[in-house]
Amino acid sequence: MREGTEKIENYLKHVRAGLRGFPAPEITEILNELRAHILERIGSAASPTAIDSALRALGRPEEIAALYLAENLTIQAESRRSPWIVLRTVFHWATFSVKGFVIFAICLIGFSLGLSFFLTAVMKPFHPQNVGLWMSNVQSNYSLHVGGYLGPSENERELLGWWIIPIGFSLGGGSILLTTQFALWALRWLRRSRHLPLRTAA
Repeated sequence: MREGTEKIENYLKHVRAGLRGFPAPEITEILNELRAHILERIGSAASPTAIDSALRALGRPEEIAALYLAENLTIQAESRRSPWIVLRTVFHWATFSVKGFVIFAICLIGFSLGLSFFLTAVMKPFHPQNVGLWMSNVQSNYSLHVGGYLGPSENERELLGWWIIPIGFSLGGGSILLTTQFALWALRWLRRSRHLPLRTAA
């Protein structure tokens, strides 16, 4: 039984290593719950085979720690609803989940678009000749230029003018808001699809 106890404690040691940043009381609570869960699964048959089977069923310690961290970050994201915290949380899910990676890619595109619209609206008053939406009279092509642009050519005409400022702020805010709402929905879906072995960490 001593060998089995050492194996369990070694497993918990690896879980603890992945919980850096958690408050010490919370780490202790999580480890105690995991230990009790393992012992409950083993029951009276404390054989090496039973212990190995229980630990395999629980999952790799690194994955368990990552799930607790993801759960904790998701709770923060849902309560604060900050786009930065939401994106950081989705990124964490992306490090160990294919679904999380796909969701992170979608969110990154959405937030990037929103930031681009905001940047366009902010830069327009400072660089009115260089920032805007132009259409080429030659090829009927549309182009959005932001910074580093030398100005429209003689074959281009600006479409929105100063209206690009309220439109940019509106589209930027809308893109960020919709992306944040999508990310929060996706995080709730990820939580349901990847259950923790015990009650969720608070």
